[in-house]
Amino acid sequence: MLSGHDRTSLSSLLTTRACKALSVDRHTLIAAGNGGGLSASDIWFGNGQRRWTTRIVRVLEVQRRKDSHSKCIQALIPDDISDFVGHVFALHTTETLKRRISRKIALPVLTVAQPFIRAHLSARLAIQYDLLALDERFADDAGLATLLRLQRRHPISRVLVPGCYVAAEDVQFWLRRGIRRLDGIDVYSLQRQWSEIIPILRRSYRTDVNFTQGSIEAIPYQGESFDLIVSSAVLEHVRNLSAMVTETARVLVRGGWAFHSFGPLYYCFGGDHCITAFGPAAGYDHLLLDESEYSARLRDRTVFDKQPDPNLPFWALHEQFSFATASEYLKYFERDFHIRFVIAKISSEGLRFRENYREKWVKLLRAGISETDLLVKSLSVVLQRR
Repeated sequence: MLSGHDRTSLSSLLTTRACKALSVDRHTLIAAGNGGGLSASDIWFGNGQRRWTTRIVRVLEVQRRKDSHSKCIQALIPDDISDFVGHVFALHTTETLKRRISRKIALPVLTVAQPFIRAHLSARLAIQYDLLALDERFADDAGLATLLRLQRRHPISRVLVPGCYVAAEDVQFWLRRGIRRLDGIDVYSLQRQWSEIIPILRRSYRTDVNFTQGSIEAIPYQGESFDLIVSSAVLEHVRNLSAMVTETARVLVRGGWAFHSFGPLYYCFGGDHCITAFGPAAGYDHLLLDESEYSARLRDRTVFDKQPDPNLPFWALHEQFSFATASEYLKYFERDFHIRFVIAKISSEGLRFRENYREKWVKLLRAGISETDLLVKSLSVVLQRR
C-alpha cells in the first residue's frame, strides 16, 4: 500500500485517473430540532403507524456511496510511482527474537485476557469470533500462529500477497519459510523499484519472486495457482468485496488458505484514517458531521500540516474504502470459504470515547449504528477455500 508521505504528490494523478470520487447527490432530510448534525425522517409503516427514527446525514451518505462503489472494480494506475515512494525497502532474512516470542505466546496471552477484554467491552458483539483483542496487541501473531497450526498438514509452496508494495515483512515472512514461489500484486505500479528489489529477494532467499500490478478484485493469475493468500491492511480499501472473495477463491487451490488482517473499519473510531487529527472528541466525526462540514475538515491544512504524516486525508479524499462492517466481511467470506478463525480487535479509543462523550455516543446509536460496528476496529481472519 502507498505510504503517507507519497500521497500529496499523487493526489492530482489519482483524481484524474483511477481514484475518482463518485458524484453523489446529497440527501437532505427534514430537520426535527435534534441539532448536533442530526436530522429525522418521518417513516410510515404498512399498518398506518408512524415512527420517528433519528438519522445522521453523513451516515446515509456513506451508505449511498458504499452501494455505488461496491459495483465497481478498482482501476489500475499505469504510471510508475517509484519516484514518489523513495527508497523504503529493507531486507530481513532473519526473524527477530521478539517477533518469534510474540507469535509463540500470543494465543495463550489473548486466551487469558478474554475476561478482562469482555469486561471493558461490556457489550455483546453481533458477530461470530474466536478471540477478542484490545487494539492490535498480539492479534495478528495469534492469527498467524493459528494459520501455521491449521495448515501444518497442507504444505505451502506458492503464496500470493496482494498489496505487496515494496516487500515488507508480510512478504519476507513467507520467503524465510522456504516456499517455492511468491507473487505480489499492487494496484500501484512500482516497476522500477521492483526491478531492483526482486533480484535481491531471489538471491537472498533462493526463491522465485515476482511482483506485478494488479487488483485483488481482478487477480491476474490462472485459477488454482496458489496455496495461500496473505494480505495486511488491504481489504479495508477494497470497494467490491464480492469480486474480491470470488477472485481469491478462484486462484486458490481447493482447500487452500487465506489470512487477512484489515482495518480500521469505517464505522469505528478514526475509521476514515484521518479524523482523529482533530482530537479524541472528533473520533467519530466522519459519521457525525454533515457532508459539507466533513469535506471542510478533510481540506483543513492548518490541522494536517502539523501531523507527523500531513497526508492523512489521502484515503478519505479519494473515498478508497469498502465502507463495510465486520459482519458484512464475514458474510462475504462465508460464500466461498470456511471461516476457520476470527480475531475481533476492539478499539480502546472507541471505548474511551463511549465513556467520555456519552451524548455523541447516543447520537451514533440512534442513527442505527450498532456498538459492534462502532467498537470493532479490525479483524484478523483465517479462511480455507471450500
